[in-house]
Amino acid sequence: MKDKDSNETPAAKSKDLMGEAGKLREKSVPELEDLLRDDSKELVDLRIRKETGQLEKPHEIKKYRREIARIKTILEEKRDRIIMDEDSKSDKRMSLRETANRSGVSHRKALRELHKAS
Repeated sequence: MKDKDSNETPAAKSKDLMGEAGKLREKSVPELEDLLRDDSKELVDLRIRKETGQLEKPHEIKKYRREIARIKTILEEKRDRIIMDEDSKSDKRMSLRETANRSGVSHRKALRELHKAS
């Protein structure tokens, strides 16, 4: 089944989105933070232009919201991996609650991540 507006199938479009996330995963944490800051500023600018009636492409707001969410998700994954790597290097064993507090997440989320890793 193809969309009316393009020649791509829905599956091809989802692969394209996976490509965007893959490109973001290749970037370092500082690069992602810069990109997040730039996209957030652009989103604020788009919202201001929308309110003043100067926005020609309102779909851009949705595009930037999704891009920001994608960047935040990848940043969180990278930070969790860094914390997990640091914890595995140290000889001291921490409780689940200590690990969760250090990561800034709930103990349930930390437990889920541990199960995923093993």
